[in-house]
Amino acid sequence: MLSLGKILQSKQTHSPLVRGIKAAMVVEFSNSIITEFWGEAGTRYARALYVKNKILTIACLSSAMTQEIKLREKEIVEKINSKNGGRVIEKIRCLA
Repeated sequence: MLSLGKILQSKQTHSPLVRGIKAAMVVEFSNSIITEFWGEAGTRYARALYVKNKILTIACLSSAMTQEIKLREKEIVEKINSKNGGRVIEKIRCLA
């Protein structure tokens, strides 16, 4: 028999509200990673938009910035997942 805590925790992970809050936190943290890696110049050329199906979508205004993000994709994904506990993000998609 499951404990009450386990039942509430499982219900919480299926809640659309909780998923939305976690996605917003991932987007906010991703924007801070962009600032950390590339400084203020990075924030002018790239911005995290949303998370859907474990894919983080980032809008890029520069093809050079898109390449930089793709080069460091694995590092960014690992950093996001370690911060949020578990596999929240599997890959990054850049919109040009």
